[in-house]
Amino acid sequence: MNVIMHKPQQLYNEKIGKHVVDLSQKDILTTNIWQILQASDATAAEPVEAPAELTYDAETLMADLKAMLYERGSMSVRGVAQVFRILDKNSNRKIDAAELEGGLRQMGINLVEEQVGVLIKHFDNDKSGQINLTEFLSAIRGELNEDRLSWIRAAYDKLDVNKDGLVKLDDIAKIFDVSATPEVSQNKVDPKEAYMQYMSMWDTQEADGIVTFDEFCDYYRDISAGIESDEMFAAMMKAAWKF
Repeated sequence: MNVIMHKPQQLYNEKIGKHVVDLSQKDILTTNIWQILQASDATAAEPVEAPAELTYDAETLMADLKAMLYERGSMSVRGVAQVFRILDKNSNRKIDAAELEGGLRQMGINLVEEQVGVLIKHFDNDKSGQINLTEFLSAIRGELNEDRLSWIRAAYDKLDVNKDGLVKLDDIAKIFDVSATPEVSQNKVDPKEAYMQYMSMWDTQEADGIVTFDEFCDYYRDISAGIESDEMFAAMMKAAWKF
């Protein structure tokens, strides 16, 4: 499992049969081998204490979840939004416990039932058993400050030649420099692969070949989530859009 909530939870997930990410790194045999050792002196025996019950809180869960996504890169943050939009079949912008667990599992993040329950309870303001998707995604990626938003506006204005608020995907492809993305600049992703990922991330609100300013901002909210400083964000935007 890609761990959320430290090593104790990973061990707990193994205990209940959940798949964990480091199984491939362990020397696992086809059969269990048990060995019982007895102390030579009975006075050396020590009582065995019952393990402490694991407890979870929403703030820690969200912090761990965000850390895992940021570590993977901005595309992972963007991917969460896409996965849950697909799961939201009735387009009511709400997801239940099963959809939350299933969506995160698609991202390689396995939560136990108790963890899912804690998150549902935390975000379920109307006690409907569902959480607001917009609120959940906002908690993951945070909001844009004015400094970052100004760079996004500047990039969109550069693309919006006709000033009609309708930028085409082809216009983005002509100008955008994929080498400025964090994944490519850190040699995590091949430039060609990054370009294909990048273009697939646009046009999410309506598949019409047009990228509105809202869609443009949505994209950069996800990118912004994984960039620590405003200076780093500005440098990325300058390089990407050739300011």
